[in-house]
Amino acid sequence: MNPKILAGIIIALAVLGCVQHVSEHSAKTVKYAKYFDIEYHKDYKILRVRYDGKWTDYILYKNKKPDVAGIPIKIPVKRIILMSSTHVAQLEAINATDCISGIMWGGRYKWYFKDIEERLKKGKIADVGTPSAPDYEKILELKPDLVVIYVTEYNENVRRKLEELKIPYIIDSEWKETDPLGRAEWVKFFGALTDRDEMANEYFSKIEKNIMEIYSSINDTERPKLLWFSIWKGNVYVPRGGSYVAKAVEYAKADYVFRDLNGSGSAKITLEDLLLKGNDTDVAVYSSYTVKSIEDLLRIDSRLSEIKAIRDGRIYRISDDYWQLGILHPDVIVKDLAAMCHPDKFQGYKPRFFIRLT
Repeated sequence: MNPKILAGIIIALAVLGCVQHVSEHSAKTVKYAKYFDIEYHKDYKILRVRYDGKWTDYILYKNKKPDVAGIPIKIPVKRIILMSSTHVAQLEAINATDCISGIMWGGRYKWYFKDIEERLKKGKIADVGTPSAPDYEKILELKPDLVVIYVTEYNENVRRKLEELKIPYIIDSEWKETDPLGRAEWVKFFGALTDRDEMANEYFSKIEKNIMEIYSSINDTERPKLLWFSIWKGNVYVPRGGSYVAKAVEYAKADYVFRDLNGSGSAKITLEDLLLKGNDTDVAVYSSYTVKSIEDLLRIDSRLSEIKAIRDGRIYRISDDYWQLGILHPDVIVKDLAAMCHPDKFQGYKPRFFIRLT
């Protein structure tokens, strides 16, 4: 064969091979979340987790461990210890709570997941201390396949200690996501670990569909002002403009009054700033379940009566089960907010995760 033709064929095959490789691994499986990704291969999955600006690859396999760089995890994970109730909600979504062997603060929460409450009572799930000071002896006793943790400036020592004790762990940064859909998408993270990817994808697709339908059903020109705040030990806290709360308010077609506060997470502000911004707000949410009435709220500071939404009686608190069942149903949270802001569009609907104060 002509050497030039042969060279051409070799180059063509190489190019085709490269194209096939890219197409095999470039399918986008994670759409909204920014702190994890999943890459599917024939006999294994690569679960990528972002922490402290770096990505770590976990190689998830069923039978033979592949010769691929990364931390190997045999799946499905059968014994798992969790740091947060939000992790429990993600496993509830895919009917995979049987793999939970321990929960930090497990015995100190009031549980709204009845299966978890029952298994804790029967000793089938152990309380393994707090997220900042876990009971490492108990964790070692339980011999977990994996410990799922979140890391903040207050518990970085936990990650280091697990490493020192050679206890396998993985970081869940769902709480850092700035979009409710990004947070909900972490169900795929647990789906990959428990080998329930299809169920996780179905659950997430339903959540996404519901939120997008709510968003598209409301006229863009009708955007009431919404205030979201809490007061703790005299300090006023509001979500920043890049937070998941601000995004949830956007999905509900409302204007979040502190959207100009840069960054994600929460900001501490003065009461004067709260009153200035909240003076003409249409709807307000007090993000705690400790207050039961407007009177309780005004006991915190009587000046809160200057907020229009409180004067008009359109002030809500979060429900007692918000941080468990609410995390399981972010689409319902968005619908609740939409109904609170646009009651004429949702006549007869009663918010599930927000309680109106009287």
